[in-house]
Amino acid sequence: MPKASSDQFTHSHIVSDDGTVRFGCSSDAGRWPWLALDPFDPIVVQTINYWASVETGAARGSFDPAKWSALTQTEWTCGETGVGHATHGIAEASREDGTPGNALSFFDAHDALVYRMSGTGVVFENRDFEGWREKAKRELPPPPDAGEFHYAAADSVGVAAQGWSYLSPLIEVDRPSALALITKENGFPPAHPYLSGSGDHVNSTHLVEAGRQFACLVHRGRSITCTGGEMHFMRYVELGYPFQIALADDLSSQNAIAMAVHQADRACAKITLKFA
Repeated sequence: MPKASSDQFTHSHIVSDDGTVRFGCSSDAGRWPWLALDPFDPIVVQTINYWASVETGAARGSFDPAKWSALTQTEWTCGETGVGHATHGIAEASREDGTPGNALSFFDAHDALVYRMSGTGVVFENRDFEGWREKAKRELPPPPDAGEFHYAAADSVGVAAQGWSYLSPLIEVDRPSALALITKENGFPPAHPYLSGSGDHVNSTHLVEAGRQFACLVHRGRSITCTGGEMHFMRYVELGYPFQIALADDLSSQNAIAMAVHQADRACAKITLKFA
C-alpha cells in the first residue's frame, strides 16, 4: 500500500476512545471519477476500501504514512440492490496476532447499508521496500511487447471501451483460463479513467477488475452485478507482464466464481466473486 496522498475521500472523522472512527464520504465525481460507476462495481469497492482504510487509520493514529504496507486479505458484502453511493461510514480497528486490520461499514444518504468489508495487511517494519522492489524488478526478463497481446472483445468482458479489456479470449484447455496483461499505459488514467494505484505493481483494484472480466468470459458475456467477494494476496503481480487467471473448482457456480492468479508459474492471488 503506498503512502496516502493529500487527496482525501473520507472526511469529518470522529474518533472514539475504542478506536472506532465515524466519517463522511466525498461525492465529488470530478476528483473521484469512479463515482460514475454503479456502487457495487468491484472497482468502486476496492478503491473505497483503500482510501477509507488509510484515512481512518491515520485519523486514529494506527497508520504510519512513513512505512509501506500491503493488503494480504479482504472480503466484502454489498447491501440491497438499488442503494446509492456511500455518504458515510464506520471503521473499527482489529488486530489478530499482531496483524493490522479493520472492519468498515458504509451507508448511503438514506442510511441504507451499502457495504460491509474487512481486511488484513502487513507493515514492512524492517525492510527497505523500495530497494527490495527495485531488485525484484531487475531480476525480471525484458517485458513482452504489449502491442502483440490479443485482448478479448470489450463486450465479452463487460467493458464499455476496447482499451479497458485486460484479458485474452477464454482458453478452454483443462480448466478454463485466460491470460491478462495490465501495464502502466493501459491500467491508469487517462487510458482508464476509473482505475488507480501505486504504479509499483498490479493493485487489488486491477486484480478484482480482471477477476470480474474473467467471470464475464466464463459466463459468455453475461452481465454480472457483484454482490460480494474475497481476495487473498500471496505475492505481487508485476505490471507489464502477462499473468494467468484460471477457474478454481471450489465455490464456482452460476452465482459465484473462484479464481487462482499465477504469474511466471508462481501463485500470486486467489479471488472469489459472488454475483446476482
